Amino acid sequence: MLSVRLTPEMESRLERICRETGRSRSGLVKEALARFLGENAVAGTGMSGPQYAGRGVAQLAGHARIEARSMAMHRAISDKVRRNPRLLDAARENIRRWRRQGVDVAAFAEWEAILDRGIAEALRVLTDPSEEAARLRHSTPFTGVLNPEERRRFFEAPRS
Repeated sequence: MLSVRLTPEMESRLERICRETGRSRSGLVKEALARFLGENAVAGTGMSGPQYAGRGVAQLAGHARIEARSMAMHRAISDKVRRNPRLLDAARENIRRWRRQGVDVAAFAEWEAILDRGIAEALRVLTDPSEEAARLRHSTPFTGVLNPEERRRFFEAPRS
């Protein structure tokens, strides 16, 4: 665990960037530190270090590749939600529909609470590289936000 004291100006700039990008403070700081240290962090995934050095999303193996693809897809979803906040209502409706169909998982209640806190919180979770946010993305209520062509691009990326 690292604790860093920032100047008020840096704090203000960091908060502004977080609001504008929907990214978490820790995610931004980790990525900046990885770049400074010369490590190739897989952008925005929270995955950095020698095992990921020089590897894009398409080159990661197994679970790491799936997580990186999920993060990339949710970044695209967050861009659409930012442009059209009514998509939060579509996410709520997905949860209601799944429950009517007999599907209910604990993450649905968590997502409802996130959606109730508003767009900033939803965008934060959609793009947060933390394990907790990754767990929530496994039960994303934002299915249908990306059209089939947009989704296809994430799955057809070369695996060199």
